[in-house]
Amino acid sequence: MKKAHRVHEGCLRVTFIRALILPLVCASYGAWSQTVPSDLVDVSIEDLFAANVVTENARASDQRKWYLAYRYGRAEFDEYRSGTRKLSYEDVLWSGSAEQRLGSNYPVVPTKIQQEVHSVLLGYQYSQSLSARVSIPFIKQSTDHVSIVPGYDEFNISSDGFGDVLAVVDYELSRSVNSAWHGVFGLSIPTGSIDEEGDTPRAPGDQQLPYTMQIGSGTWDLPLGITYKKYGQHFSGGSDMLAVIRTGDNDRDYHLGHKFTWGGWVSFTGGELLEPGVRFSYRWQGEISGEDLSLRVPNPTYPYPAPVVDPTAFGGQQLDLAVYVDVKVAPRWNLRVEYGQPLWLDLNGPQSAEKYQFSLGVSTVF
Repeated sequence: MKKAHRVHEGCLRVTFIRALILPLVCASYGAWSQTVPSDLVDVSIEDLFAANVVTENARASDQRKWYLAYRYGRAEFDEYRSGTRKLSYEDVLWSGSAEQRLGSNYPVVPTKIQQEVHSVLLGYQYSQSLSARVSIPFIKQSTDHVSIVPGYDEFNISSDGFGDVLAVVDYELSRSVNSAWHGVFGLSIPTGSIDEEGDTPRAPGDQQLPYTMQIGSGTWDLPLGITYKKYGQHFSGGSDMLAVIRTGDNDRDYHLGHKFTWGGWVSFTGGELLEPGVRFSYRWQGEISGEDLSLRVPNPTYPYPAPVVDPTAFGGQQLDLAVYVDVKVAPRWNLRVEYGQPLWLDLNGPQSAEKYQFSLGVSTVF
């Protein structure tokens, strides 16, 4: 499915996307500033281990091998950063000939952004040490803009569709009485569209939408990771590292930035129905490599009309804090609610920065 349109209506509500679900480590789905939908789905790889409906010991004793989960994720973006410095929309918007045009200001600026994703994940436990999982996301997104272009002073663009399919193999490297090491190898299949079009100020009619509005990555990507988990009577915790490696350029001559994530978490496991927890994450991502030349305008000095079409205005690093709670709603059924936000950002700017992230999921084993 593919859809893109423009809506003139002041500062419209917006939907951009945020995602989650696919196996790797513990509990969090952090959004990237000025991110693209496929990035959001990649980051969700971190969520699978903690989404297990029952404990590993309980699942093993019950001999249940299938895992099914549905997740809804949402994030909001509403301010800009360049490095660690906060910027207003006025700082980023070029006001016209009376103001000097720089590489850091633009005639078109995205403002409030929201992102949504619906994901379904299916997993299978082959043995005590080996499992495999696949995730299919459906993405909805839109972005409000302000600009100095006549007729486009305030406008909205949106797109939606099925994103990149993610498949992961999880192998238990070692186990003791109360701890375990896991290694994960995955493959992101480029099933999401990178040809979304809409009505923008760049030219009359529909044109190629910015990187941030494309549904997929367009490349076969490799999520790789390792995680350590420790179990206790009242608390459990652990740490994980994840890298997402891009393999070559897509059909539009670019690939998204490589990524690295390190995180640590602790959960209270003494409750019969509720198990709250907290997670800290550090994230790094590179700039977009290559370029979709159709996003340029014929200005050799300033070819980028908006920060979301400038491939160097992507990536950076940030620290996130997330709190979550697992609720045992029924035998073998689990509900997870999570809220997180950045504590610190250092971005290749100017970039739209994340305000918060929220997810709600339900899962079961059978």
